[in-house]
Amino acid sequence: MKKLLTLVCLLAGLWLPALAQTAGVAIGGDVAKPFQITAATFAQLKQVTVKVKAKDGREHEYTGVALYDILTKAEAVPNNQLKGKSLTKYILVSAADGYQVVLALPEVDPAYTEQTIILANKQDGDDLAANLGPYRLMVPGDKKQARSAMRVISIDVLTAKKP
Repeated sequence: MKKLLTLVCLLAGLWLPALAQTAGVAIGGDVAKPFQITAATFAQLKQVTVKVKAKDGREHEYTGVALYDILTKAEAVPNNQLKGKSLTKYILVSAADGYQVVLALPEVDPAYTEQTIILANKQDGDDLAANLGPYRLMVPGDKKQARSAMRVISIDVLTAKKP
């Protein structure tokens, strides 16, 4: 029984990243135009590059699409004016392994910040390794890379509600 469980876990570890690669990234939640990011739609969006230091202190270049551009395409903020009630919105990023991170909406809006958070598909000019991609959230301003989620499968804009 233990060998069977080990085999199932091993196969799931091989199958889930492959599923994430074919499925793309679902953009949804409290947005006017939910959509699916595929390799084709990703290639049509403006590509940007950010530099991020790894745990070992080495700097890497990540290329992808600004999260702000993705959310603008989904019409996450009415009239692209982040103010008032729109400031109660946040972003929930989910990975294939169940890992989730949260970003406040102003963290991705150029009117509020100088940093550019991206959904990357390349590291140092090459496609992301299978254990990291095909898409990875990169948050360049963070001292720790805990919010740089790997194997992203969904990005949802949600509204905080008073308990």
